[in-house]
Amino acid sequence: MRKAYWVSILMAGLMLSGCAGLLKEHEQPKEIIKIQATETDAILACSAGDKKFSSKEFNGAYKAALADATRPNNAEISSLACLSLHQQATYKQFKGGVEALARYVKAHPESTPSLRGLLQLLQRLDQEKIRKWAQNSKKLDAREEKEELEAENRELLEHIDALEKNSTQDQAKIKGLQQQIEQLKNIESIIKNR
Repeated sequence: MRKAYWVSILMAGLMLSGCAGLLKEHEQPKEIIKIQATETDAILACSAGDKKFSSKEFNGAYKAALADATRPNNAEISSLACLSLHQQATYKQFKGGVEALARYVKAHPESTPSLRGLLQLLQRLDQEKIRKWAQNSKKLDAREEKEELEAENRELLEHIDALEKNSTQDQAKIKGLQQQIEQLKNIESIIKNR
């Protein structure tokens, strides 16, 4: 019985030590993943922020960022790109930011693929804006042409109505004159018969 007791204690000990070893194995992280923020992340995070500017503050910040980005040997483009994506940015400021980003990507071919991808996305957005403006311009031209044609049509209809009124008046005059001619003929025949 003593042997069975020691065997069961030994088995329990082995089982517990095996389970403890398994727990240690599960507790150890397999691999640590490090996430590095890129310039694109900074630009997108900045543009998604709720930073509120007055018009004057925004224009001042944009001019300063543009001046910083256009300096030689300056690798800082994120603030200009962020401001050019801001909701207060004019189209000219948006376009300026896209052009500065394009120059930066061209000058720094080692820049991250995400920065090149952002540039392509912004260029596509710019193309869509231009296409939409062109469509709106065509619609506006077509609408103006339609309005001109409708105005001309109204004028012609009014002219037709006026001519029809004149025509009915003229026909009434003609009828009156024909009756007078008939009466004169009757008078003339009465005079000849006397």
